[in-house]
Amino acid sequence: MDGSTPQANTLAQADTPVGRARYYSPANIFKVERPAIPQHIFADERDQAMAPTNTTDWITLDISAQIGLTTPATTPLMLARYARIRAGESLTGSFPASGEFYYVIQGAGQATKGAESFPWQAGDVFSLPGGGETILTAGADDTVLFQTTNEPELAFHGLATPAPEDAPTQAVRYPLANILAQMKAVREAQKADPNASGMALHLTSEKDGQADAAHPTIKLAMNALGPGNVQRPHRHNSVALTLPIQSQGVYSVIEGNRLDWQQYALMITPPAERHEHHNEGDEMMLSLVVQDGGLYFRCRTIGFSFD
Repeated sequence: MDGSTPQANTLAQADTPVGRARYYSPANIFKVERPAIPQHIFADERDQAMAPTNTTDWITLDISAQIGLTTPATTPLMLARYARIRAGESLTGSFPASGEFYYVIQGAGQATKGAESFPWQAGDVFSLPGGGETILTAGADDTVLFQTTNEPELAFHGLATPAPEDAPTQAVRYPLANILAQMKAVREAQKADPNASGMALHLTSEKDGQADAAHPTIKLAMNALGPGNVQRPHRHNSVALTLPIQSQGVYSVIEGNRLDWQQYALMITPPAERHEHHNEGDEMMLSLVVQDGGLYFRCRTIGFSFD
């Protein structure tokens, strides 16, 4: 036995509790490595979603093979998609997740989950509970939405999908006009704080007393950066999925590597990597940031620092 691979119990029948036992003894369990989460921009998938000739469909942003997972994933705990819906058509999905989160890139339409149904339009953010069937119906124009779920998290635990009424996420709509009004107040409140990591507006809803989160794992924030400004370099243990909304002249530097933002092309900032954002354009930078920060906050291991 070399101490590096699991060892089967060969002295008992396999189909018994004792026979299923395995023994694993690496020299240092803390040095067991997994494939790294890459810096990545999903430009091709964005182009596919935005192409006017393409049909109604989901476009999955799956890098599971690259990060060593066996089920679709954008990060170890999150899976992202674009939804393209032709005018007047509907797109349905049943996602093994406990929460679904959307940003409307273009168009307007209706979301239906169980007994709840509500309209949405370009610029809106909305959430739906996991479980059951989701129906997205486009209005008079073609629509494109961005979606994130926690499907890889449930797959990791082998958990069943909750019924919508039992999910931790509620159906919540954040209209663009309300987001912009709240962000104006955020800029006024935070502009003089040297320790502010960015002009971020966190999108939450209260269920079971959790007023600071829309979901136990997933954190949503709308992030802004004025023209000519630089967001102070920082790092955190959660992965960040950044959807650029207003991105002319904006780029990130992640561990010394420059990544130019491309409007609506989702970008991965890997965990614990030092990063900063630069706005050299003439308009306010605006982005939706989705992080798997809930578990890190729960465990007191978010690891945020300026350096």
